Amino acid sequence: MKPDNERLFFEHDIATPLTNLHGAHYLLKLYLKERDTEVEESLRILEANIRNIERMLGWYWRTRELDGALQPVTPWEAGDLIHRLATRVGDEALPVSAPEESTLHGRIAVPKDLLDVGLLGAALTLRSASGSSPRWTFESADAFCRARYELEGDEEFLDPVRLFRKVFWPSGVPVAAWVDAGLPYLQCVLEGFGGTLELTWKADTWSLEATIPTVR
Repeated sequence: MKPDNERLFFEHDIATPLTNLHGAHYLLKLYLKERDTEVEESLRILEANIRNIERMLGWYWRTRELDGALQPVTPWEAGDLIHRLATRVGDEALPVSAPEESTLHGRIAVPKDLLDVGLLGAALTLRSASGSSPRWTFESADAFCRARYELEGDEEFLDPVRLFRKVFWPSGVPVAAWVDAGLPYLQCVLEGFGGTLELTWKADTWSLEATIPTVR
């Protein structure tokens, strides 16, 4: 599909019926004053699925557009990363734990917002897929720093194939901010700068490791 046609598909062909669905949902809530349990549940399902469709389409498009946005920026101090992420977790009331405090060395040339969104999205995706907030730590090495998310569970607890395929993982605890990207977003950002993203299981612990290149 040509880029212009693809943009038209997302910004008009899909956006129009989604807007109509929002309007229908609003009118149903407005005019159905006395609602029994079944009607309330139906409205809840409708609202949740409208939102999920919006997020899936939105994150598909945002991930698709990363190809043209992955340009190095003036390197910034890696030591600022953890505090910035923790602040966003609190300010945006995200249903995940903030990363544990640690000292990071070196500088990072990845655009701040792209990296922040990818890292926050990974935490939220793991929470959505597992039902619990991952433990989130950082560490430094000579030429990179590493974010590690850990969750306890057996080998069937997570599905790596689906996690790396889905641009958005629906959650029972939705967030307002556009920071709930699926793992493909973070993977694309990291690989664009020579980093990696890997999910492994060992001794009843799942570990997602994001390697972020640093410069001196």
